[in-house]
Amino acid sequence: MQETNSKSRTTWLKCCVFLAIFFSYLFFAPNYDWSEQSFDTPYGADFLQEWVGARMVLTGNVSQLYDVEKFRAWQHDPSIVGFEWSLDQYFPPVYPPPHYVLFSPLACIPYRWATLVWLASLIVAAFWSAKQIVEIAMHHAAHLGAHEWREAKVKTEYLWIAMLLFPSLLFSITLGQKSVYWLLIVCLTWRLLQSHRDYSAGMVFGLLSIKPTLFFLFPIVMLRNMRWRFFVGSSLSVCAIWGATACFVPMDTWIAFGRGLQSAGSYAENSGYRLDWSCNLMTLAYSVPPEAMQWSKWAICLPLAIYMLFCVFEDKSYSVESPEKAMMLLATTLLISPHTYHYDLCVLLLPILWLMATAPKCGIAYYGMLAVGLAVAPPMQEYLQIPIVPILLIGIVCELRLRGVMPSLNPDRRVDPKISSSLF
Repeated sequence: MQETNSKSRTTWLKCCVFLAIFFSYLFFAPNYDWSEQSFDTPYGADFLQEWVGARMVLTGNVSQLYDVEKFRAWQHDPSIVGFEWSLDQYFPPVYPPPHYVLFSPLACIPYRWATLVWLASLIVAAFWSAKQIVEIAMHHAAHLGAHEWREAKVKTEYLWIAMLLFPSLLFSITLGQKSVYWLLIVCLTWRLLQSHRDYSAGMVFGLLSIKPTLFFLFPIVMLRNMRWRFFVGSSLSVCAIWGATACFVPMDTWIAFGRGLQSAGSYAENSGYRLDWSCNLMTLAYSVPPEAMQWSKWAICLPLAIYMLFCVFEDKSYSVESPEKAMMLLATTLLISPHTYHYDLCVLLLPILWLMATAPKCGIAYYGMLAVGLAVAPPMQEYLQIPIVPILLIGIVCELRLRGVMPSLNPDRRVDPKISSSLF
């Protein structure tokens, strides 16, 4: 009875803190301070791009979705968004059509109120992600023994605090970015895989296909390890999302999106690209003098990408009961992705917090290292031209590889049946 009351108090405390975070953003964050006249950053920040794209889909203007001038004009039309902001700034339409289609329910609401709903949903997604990470860590701890399970249970009581203090999560919510949802999708997928519900896990992970730069690697790993149910589930989910979109999005819009992908390189090198926020392997090439950029792509980035992939694929029996393997897979995905910003590192909260529960020294080291790296990245890039975050991620992958985390979990270790029964 006492334990139940304690758990109930902890749950209420978490809810109150997450609610306080919501109101803190609502009343004190500049990006969520409503005004009919703004300056460089619009109300709702990056969410404006999603809402405008979804609004174009909802109002039958989907054929203009990838017309940059039309897309820009909609963002600056006060009769549509409700405010004016700097005409020199705009958000380009960079996501595939299914992305904007999935946001169309929010486009039914005026932008001012849709932004508040979006902010609240980000806080809920963070709360749900924390809950899933606790369940994942406890399930893994059951494989380690009764003593380890009890220790992990104590540590998981405080994981949500570490989550709320992680710079990438705060950055994502501040900018109205979707990275918290990507973390939630990854956490739900992992939890379903632990429960041997591969088909459902694949269906959930398929939602991430609207963010192709984070989706591409994990299904290949599952396919290589003959997790057929996961692969079938993710394939069906992808086909449902993209197929349904193809039914009412004209072919010209898809062609326009394809042309936008071809110009992605020029966007990264010339306009709108924040190098001080970038943390993939290509950041290394963009940090050198222009005359050496092409050489760096082939001589530095390509060999590193091959090595990262080798680290992931050398294990023939991928275990979802290893936070180290999760860390290696997700870090590699972020590094070889064509576009990764600091807020995308939210997905690393899964393995980091998991390790903080089951291997605290390792988890705290990764957490502290990345938190400091994210904090000092902009001045390091500006004054020294050193992309510190991708260097740290490369170091993490190499460290995991060198200490041999890729061999499979010892099959002789069994779950304590008393503990296992209490997890479900």
